[in-house]
Amino acid sequence: MRDTDLDKRLSALVEEIVMRILTRRFLIVITGGTIGLDAAVDELEKTLVQQKASADLLFSKAASKIHDVQTIKDKLNADKVFIEGRDRIDNIKNYTGMIFAVLTRNSAAKAANLILDAYVVEIMIDALMLGIPVIASKDAADIKSPGWKDLGYFCNNKSLVRSFDENISRLQNFGVHICSSNKILETIESVIIGTSLKSKKAVVTSDKASVIVLDKNPVTRKDIIPYLDTETEIYIPSNVLITPLAQDIISDFNLKIVRD
Repeated sequence: MRDTDLDKRLSALVEEIVMRILTRRFLIVITGGTIGLDAAVDELEKTLVQQKASADLLFSKAASKIHDVQTIKDKLNADKVFIEGRDRIDNIKNYTGMIFAVLTRNSAAKAANLILDAYVVEIMIDALMLGIPVIASKDAADIKSPGWKDLGYFCNNKSLVRSFDENISRLQNFGVHICSSNKILETIESVIIGTSLKSKKAVVTSDKASVIVLDKNPVTRKDIIPYLDTETEIYIPSNVLITPLAQDIISDFNLKIVRD
């Protein structure tokens, strides 16, 4: 075996071991917005399962009254729940990343203009100052989003639209990773986990289903993740090593693997 091939195998195996040892912990922040919340929670649920990560929840004061705190906690299997005005987090350095499942117009405007009179805004800025990755779902903050149109809001005031857009743009300039609620998983993979869900592998289409050929060696969790929500049949040659964490994901999601 060539040294370069051995190095690649060892590197992939070490990554898998580190993934098992390293516990990812996210702080999920939920404000009072409702647009995109259900999709965001669904994405976060998938993320926590796939990454074998844990999470704490921080609800704004309004969110704790608007949303069903216990239902969201149970769905995300969260460890701790913090409520703005009642609790404060001792050390946000313990978190791998901070995810705003719902970023409202109000929170976006305050954070963009560094108005830190709300704890959820203060903690966003604190995370950015500490270099902790911050991801925010923009559906409720972007008045051009389909959710607002579904509610009957069609804003033709160009100055108003521009002002809301500027708030989001300023947050991006601060380092906040803005995405739509149905792209949270992909954004976390890209920004925090360091992989992308976009696959460059060739897909063979048959009458029954698509077949993906994974002929790299070894096959790791990063190679498997893009196919979790598909009916793709994955072909892996028998001489290819499947790493332990990849095996776990294959088993957990009952993926169809074909080996010769």
